[in-house]
Amino acid sequence: MLLKLRTENNGQTSVLLVKGDGDSGGATVWRSAPGAPEVSIVQNTDGRIDASASAPISSTSEEITEQFLAVFSEVALQEAGGVEFSESNPDDPAELNTFPYDPETIRVDTKPFNISLVYEMIKDGDINLSPDFQRQFVWTDIGARSRLIESIMLRIPLPVFYMAQDKTGRLHVVDGLQRLTVIRQFLDNKFRLKNLEYLKEEEGKVFRADSPDECIDQRYRKRIIQTQIMMNIIDPQTPADVKFDIFKRINQGGRPLNAQEIRNCMSSATTRNLIGKLSKSDAFLQATCESVGSVRMQDQELVLRSLAFRLSHLEVLGEYQGNMDRFLDQAVDTLNNAPDELVQKVTNDFLQSMDNAAYLFGPFAFRKCLPEDLVKGARRRLINNALFTTWSTALTEYSEASVKALAPGQLAIHLAQALKSDPTFFDSVTSGTNDRKRLSYSFSAVKKICDEYLL
Repeated sequence: MLLKLRTENNGQTSVLLVKGDGDSGGATVWRSAPGAPEVSIVQNTDGRIDASASAPISSTSEEITEQFLAVFSEVALQEAGGVEFSESNPDDPAELNTFPYDPETIRVDTKPFNISLVYEMIKDGDINLSPDFQRQFVWTDIGARSRLIESIMLRIPLPVFYMAQDKTGRLHVVDGLQRLTVIRQFLDNKFRLKNLEYLKEEEGKVFRADSPDECIDQRYRKRIIQTQIMMNIIDPQTPADVKFDIFKRINQGGRPLNAQEIRNCMSSATTRNLIGKLSKSDAFLQATCESVGSVRMQDQELVLRSLAFRLSHLEVLGEYQGNMDRFLDQAVDTLNNAPDELVQKVTNDFLQSMDNAAYLFGPFAFRKCLPEDLVKGARRRLINNALFTTWSTALTEYSEASVKALAPGQLAIHLAQALKSDPTFFDSVTSGTNDRKRLSYSFSAVKKICDEYLL
């Protein structure tokens, strides 16, 4: 776990905390790694957090605790999805995600649309609400949905919406997905108004019905469909990197989307369907033992990682420079514009690599296992991002005949031995795994195993 703490000279330093066993009473203790400033955090069984640090750290215990809880929440969320949490390299400038671009390339037009037109555009597919995605994130509270509609009925202006226009003219929702979905649901009579604050006489009613007693007053129906909403539309000529950056900057309210959820919003229907289909394929589910979560798209990010490095290997996408988020953003843009033949090739390659991994590693595929983790009864480790990236890429090169020359599960033994005997390899898949040098070393170590045992 990586914390960024203040130092005595008002600077900032990154401290890697390593989890250990509690000294007493079952508490969990986190201590700074060797060579780092001394920091200690104790998670007590009663929920209390005790944090302390020595010079040169000047952050208060309250500040350390607050940051620890935020990072711990992120770790818990990722690992609940079946993927091992790994730290980025704090010293690599590429990981800082600082890619300056020419402000002149930002092209955003502000336009008014009435809700009637927006509704028709959604039905016609001219505005993409990502139906496969929005079901997970639309407001489930009828009261919250009803109060949004009440705001429109009261002529309270809605916050601006952001759209990204593709080359076909189709609009993809960047910000405002939930609000537009609620508006469409109400116009489709999908829910009745409830818990209104001012217009109590409209409670229990839908947008349109044969009986006047069942639907909202006609003046409110007209008011809704005639309401003007403002849209900031990102021009299709705006570079992909800039589009992703704009999305990340405005995606701060409510429950912010993670990086993969943002990519999903910025994906074309073809790309979204491709990644979704592969994440639900029998080959992927078998290779991962169905252990990777889908609620926050951990499964789809793993798939995209594999596709991205395959595209790079095919020289369709540039080489990895050390910033994983930027690399995956670029992979999405490449897939959005990829010809059908390329999409089919990377699909076939991915499925083949999953089949190969399932045969060669069995239940240990993509997991950071040492020899002692392979024995019967040992706790199964989580999927490791770096091992998934490297092995899913490497195994596209081997035919079924080559793979099945080995006994099932044989490579799990060889990988475990390599991780135990090569500390640099183990470290490369443990911390700073997105660092270009570490990932390159992991690829080399995997290739060495393949060259030795696969024909």
